[in-house]
Amino acid sequence: MRLFIAFDIPDDIKNKILDLEREILKKTTRIRLIGKDNMHITLKFMGEQPFTTLEGIVSILTEEVKKHSHFYINLKRAGIFKDLLSPRVLWLGEDNEKYNKISKALNEKLDIFRPSDNDPFCHLTIGRIKRIDKRELLDVLKICNNFLKNTSIGFEVKDFYLYESKLQPKGAIYKKIEKFNLR
Repeated sequence: MRLFIAFDIPDDIKNKILDLEREILKKTTRIRLIGKDNMHITLKFMGEQPFTTLEGIVSILTEEVKKHSHFYINLKRAGIFKDLLSPRVLWLGEDNEKYNKISKALNEKLDIFRPSDNDPFCHLTIGRIKRIDKRELLDVLKICNNFLKNTSIGFEVKDFYLYESKLQPKGAIYKKIEKFNLR
């Protein structure tokens, strides 16, 4: 099973992001945009896990969720992962102390199943970048930042999910396995 832990995005926020994606599509086809059904904010990527680890993962999440309360996310800036020379991911995000606290705690507890890949950063991947011209990418970032200046992308986080990800030729299909309510 290919697993990850993530916050879901409310439908009204997903619809706003779809508006942004339509604007991006007017500028480029070099970014494979994330569909509405796959929008989420990852807390921890677990990767391939044998089915036998599922009970242990759920047990750790059940205990850890009790230690964290509701909080607010406001995606207010856009950026890319790797860098301008090798861009791979277009994201919307923010520095969020509560997100970092939960992500670090989950990574600490779940590293026995898969070590952390990187430091936590609260972001929503909105697209995967394919061989894009630097100028075109800068134009897309400008579109994103202008959109964020005029549109509130904020929401309260009350829970998170353990997801299964099944890779398909046209992209991943996500299935919610279990929900965990923050206190």
